[in-house]
Amino acid sequence: MAVTETTKEGWGSRLGAAFKGVLVGLALFVGGFPVLFFNEGNTVKTAKALDEGEAACISVDTNEAIDPEMEGKLVHMSGKADTQDVLSDALFGVSGTAIRLKRTVEMYQWKEDSHTTEKKNVGGSVTRTTTYDYKKVWSEELFDSSEFKESGHENPVAKEFENETWEATSVTFGAFRLSPEQIRNIGGGKPFVFPQNFTCAVERVKVQGATIYVPNAETRQNALNNRDVVSQPRIGDMRVTFEVVTPHDVSLVAKQHGDTFVAYTAKNGKKVMLLANGIKDASELFADAQSANKTLCWIVRLVGFLMMLFGLSMVLKPISVLGDVLPILGDILEIGVGLVAFIIAAPCALVTIAVAWLFYRPVMAIVLLALAGGIVFWGLSKRKAKKAAAGTEPQPPAA
Repeated sequence: MAVTETTKEGWGSRLGAAFKGVLVGLALFVGGFPVLFFNEGNTVKTAKALDEGEAACISVDTNEAIDPEMEGKLVHMSGKADTQDVLSDALFGVSGTAIRLKRTVEMYQWKEDSHTTEKKNVGGSVTRTTTYDYKKVWSEELFDSSEFKESGHENPVAKEFENETWEATSVTFGAFRLSPEQIRNIGGGKPFVFPQNFTCAVERVKVQGATIYVPNAETRQNALNNRDVVSQPRIGDMRVTFEVVTPHDVSLVAKQHGDTFVAYTAKNGKKVMLLANGIKDASELFADAQSANKTLCWIVRLVGFLMMLFGLSMVLKPISVLGDVLPILGDILEIGVGLVAFIIAAPCALVTIAVAWLFYRPVMAIVLLALAGGIVFWGLSKRKAKKAAAGTEPQPPAA
């Protein structure tokens, strides 16, 4: 059942909040500059370190023997990441020889979703109508029902069983051993397949496929309650799955150091150490790393730009709130504020990126500066055209 809540915020309160947001907006806007600048520097340094590493990397045909001549050099090897460690979850009785074992616990519980609509009123106040809906879901996240708007949707205060991960401490790579950091970077997890004779250590559960269904505590304590958790789940029930990383082939680029590997330090101080699942040659590993570096760069660029855009929007917010005395005027001003924020933020972001790149790739910097200038020129031209159009409007005849 949905619950609706209606609140009204006065014009004075809204205006005060808008002015308070100016300081936060300024901080966001100013913070965008170092985020963009240092991101460009980091991206270029990482790309150069990878280029340097690829040029210095030596592919070794086998990892079954340690070659003393490769000591201290950046090497590329492929082979099986193997272990004899048996990882166990004593609570559920799950175990196996693995590099990693991960338990994931979801609980059946109530979730509150909300949707808010706003209506501006003459005089500058705003009426907000919020609708709260409730549904039952399986989720790893624990939803605090004490914060729900409507009672009658109580969840347990905690999950009886939590997520947990176990990792092998000894993983070999041919004649070598992998470091804890390299072990953590090994992927390739798959659902754990329970053996036919598997018996769960937790009583009164149902094992179906790769999932263990655990009735809530109330059901397990009632010997006469034989409810089927799969088809008739109740609040507090849990379903548990396991993911396992078993020994498999990996490819590695790192500096050989005795019987293990460490990161290679490039001339600019950046570290290079690559690990991927499967058999891959060195060029593939470096190409994937370069691609990931570019992707991260664009993500941070977007973050920096949005910091500037939203920051400026917050700085200019009092203007649109002042205009909300007449809702239609406030809407027009809000569109104008957004446009002004974009026209300022976009060139600022592009110029910051260009200045950072001046130290590394001057041609790209010139292109970015030209693009920033084009946006500014476009904005000024639009403004000039509007003024010109306003000046040529026919005047009414004199009385």
